[in-house]
Amino acid sequence: MIKALSYSGKGEVHNEAVEALIRIGKPAVDPLITALYDDNDKVRWGAARALGQIGDVRAVEPLIATLKDAFGHVRRNAAEALGLTRDKRATEPLVTILNDERDFVRVAAAEALLRIGDAHGIAPLVAELKRPSGAMRGWAARALGEFRDVRVVEPLIAALKDDDFKVRESAAEALGRIGDKRAIEPLKPLLNDEFRFVREAATNALRQIQA
Repeated sequence: MIKALSYSGKGEVHNEAVEALIRIGKPAVDPLITALYDDNDKVRWGAARALGQIGDVRAVEPLIATLKDAFGHVRRNAAEALGLTRDKRATEPLVTILNDERDFVRVAAAEALLRIGDAHGIAPLVAELKRPSGAMRGWAARALGEFRDVRVVEPLIAALKDDDFKVRESAAEALGRIGDKRAIEPLKPLLNDEFRFVREAATNALRQIQA
């Protein structure tokens, strides 16, 4: 079954192999860990994905090592898998790849930190609000809102003035989830934002905070 992960034809074969390994569960963990070191990047990619779904703690350290893989899509799957394990040993390694060259890897790391829920992930996510990539700033704002920690309120208030409307929308939604009254006045200007989605997010956030 592991060999099927290297299939270079239709993606369905690869996906079916991954799903089959997930169904096998814990008996497949050791072979999958070995597969993380395979020469074929498709095998490593699929192994990381399957290990995340199985969620066995034996895979945590090997997955952390896989965050240094040469291929971005393998690093992304390793990050996602570590998030699914919710093991706090992964926090610092995930923080490290928030500086990855690939946006999609950084997004996966941010989401993994959110799943783990470790407060050590807050400061790096705040730093992501200053990334050149609007997509990454938006992901960071959403992730910070899920922490519901008062330390993120001021950075999210600052993000309400972001040039990217999706970041403003995400920051407003995050502030609504946190519910801190400091956000009330900064949210009000967004009621007149040029983008409807931002106006709606600000309206909903104010309702949540003032409820």
